[in-house]
Amino acid sequence: MAQDFQDLTGQVIGKITSIAQDLEKQLVQVLIDFAPSEIKRELDNGLLNGPQIKPEGNTEVVANQGQVDDLLDSLGF
Repeated sequence: MAQDFQDLTGQVIGKITSIAQDLEKQLVQVLIDFAPSEIKRELDNGLLNGPQIKPEGNTEVVANQGQVDDLLDSLGF
């Protein structure tokens, strides 16, 4: 009986994970489709992963976990 419950739970978790991954792909595609033309040129040039930025001297770059936690707190997470 316990194994049946775990199997059903695993199936539900698998379906939810699949739906979340599909939704993520669709949202990324929407962002790409409606991006400004200058951004699209950068995407076409192979910058999908973004440039590497040195955090020294740049206050807008998140450099450590504390800053990440503060950013997520400010966004309500």
